[in-house]
Parts: sequence; C-alpha cells; structure tokens
Amino acid sequence: MSTSSAPAASWPAGTVARMLGLPPSTLRAWHRRYHMPLSAPQTGSHRRYSGADVAALRRMKYLIEQGFSTESAARRAFHADGTTDVATLLTAVRQLRIDAATALLEAHLGAHDVVTTWEQLCRPALAALCGPDADRCVDLVQGLSWAIAAALHHVTAPAGAPPPVVLACAEGDRHTLPMEALRAALAEQRRTALFLGASLPDTALQSAVDRTNPAAAVVWAGRAAGRLPRISGTRLILAGPGWPATASGGERPATLHDAVALLI
Repeated sequence: MSTSSAPAASWPAGTVARMLGLPPSTLRAWHRRYHMPLSAPQTGSHRRYSGADVAALRRMKYLIEQGFSTESAARRAFHADGTTDVATLLTAVRQLRIDAATALLEAHLGAHDVVTTWEQLCRPALAALCGPDADRCVDLVQGLSWAIAAALHHVTAPAGAPPPVVLACAEGDRHTLPMEALRAALAEQRRTALFLGASLPDTALQSAVDRTNPAAAVVWAGRAAGRLPRISGTRLILAGPGWPATASGGERPATLHDAVALLI
C-alpha cells in the first residue's frame, strides 16, 4: 500500500531461506508444487523476494507449524481467499510469535481495507486478551499492540496528498492504537495524517496546528478526560469514549468508520 517511488528491496532465495530458517530446497519445492505468486520483479533466472513476499512466506511457515497442510498454508498466506482469522492471530500472540502475528495482520490488510481489519480482527483480538485475566497477560496485550502498529505503519499516503490532519492522544492518555488505525485508514484514502503520539499537552498540539495549518485536529481520549483540548485555528474532532457527554465543542465520531467519513 506504500506509494514510495524508491525501488523496493528484494532478496535472493538463499538469503530468504536463511531469514526463515528453511533449507533452500524446501523453498524451491514450495514454489514448484504450490505456484506461489511473488510481488518482486523477476528479471533474471533466479527468484527474488520482496518484503511482502518474505512476510507471506513467514505466514506460510507459521501456519504449517500450527498444523495446516502445506497446500492450505500456501493458499492462506498468498491468496486473499485465505486471510487471517482471530483465533489464528491469537495463537501466534499467545506463543509470543510477534513477527508471525505481524505477518498475519499484514495479510489481512492486503485483502481488506484498514477499517475492516480493525473492526473484524484487531479489536476482537484485543478484547479477547483484555478480559478478567488481563493483568496476567500484559505481555500478550503489549505484543499484539506492537504487531498491530507495525502492520499499520506499512500503509502510507501518496506524496502530495491533501493538507494533513493532526492526530494526538489527550494529555494523560497513552492508548495510541485507535489513532494509529485512523492514520492508516486516512492514508488508504489518500489523506495525509500526522500522528503526534501519546499524552500530548495542549500547548504542543497548538504548536503543531500553528506549524502545519491542518485541515483538522483529532484528539483521542480512551479514559475520562478532565477537560476539552484548548486549541484554536482548526477544526476539532474528539474521538474516543473519554470525553464528557455534556461538554460542548468538537465533532464526535462513534467509530473508526465515522471518523474517516468526517475527514475525507
């Protein structure tokens, strides 16, 4: 989904086999038997693999280790009709196979838009880990969060997109994933968004608005916020359940889909 004009990196089969911990003969056999499509340009007599191809092979290897047949794993890893489900993602996370979890999320993003991946895969997986035993699986929540963010970072807006939207978390709020998802969903719609991270003071947000003259500023509060952001000079959108229901000022989207619709 990136629109960078720089040549994409690619690697020969021997290097990829070492990256995956596979014998080169296994990689050759997989290609011979399962006709796996590669996204890297093939200009010579030897196969080359892009980052997306390596991620697909990592998914395939992981699925085989989970008991899928090699043919089924190849289909699920390389084709849109076999993308990740919540149970498969959670299995990888519970084993702390975070690279595999990232690759599984990237596969889903390759077959679906960001909003669908967020609603059908990311949120259910996070909810499954954040139940009554959440205090005993902080490592899993953190690992899944890292994997989601890493996968979303690969979704980028084209150069020359419309004026940026500034995204931030309210001061004291460190739950950044919803804004990561919004940035990626906007990028997918060719809309540039500048995400300034967790717990941003109003003064810093105002400074960013003054510097960039954005089309809008979106501030996330996942938990109860003490007060509304004090900024001027741009359209304010308040996202998340933490804003007081009775407070005035700022548009309030209820979902990621709603937030994207307000901004495109």
